[in-house]
Amino acid sequence: MSLRSERNRQLGLKINQEVWNEGRIDRIADYFAENFISDRRPYGLTQGLEALRAAVERSHAAFSDFKEEIRAVVADDERVVVHFTIKGRHTGVWGPLQPTGREVAFDEIVIMEVQDGKVTRLTGVIDN
Repeated sequence: MSLRSERNRQLGLKINQEVWNEGRIDRIADYFAENFISDRRPYGLTQGLEALRAAVERSHAAFSDFKEEIRAVVADDERVVVHFTIKGRHTGVWGPLQPTGREVAFDEIVIMEVQDGKVTRLTGVIDN
């Protein structure tokens, strides 16, 4: 594994732990480019750091004990791919769904393109 691919792998792990699991939106600008694009169609296509901050906040508001458990991480010199399972209790509104109070778990795979040490684009496939 090259030094750059290992850096990208570590970037994916930091994003998972700090941004998503800990909800540290203050770290978003450290890991994502200003012109960041998130493509999770058909659920949405968004651009910019504010949209990402809102997504993290929405996830933590919808699921108490929100956690992403990593299943696999694969990286090369230009991207990092992370497969994870999202878990939590559905206690807030999630898209069109009212809270159910139930424990949930669903899988997602994201492909993050990295330039100059920051994610510029994320393509995600989620099994809601």
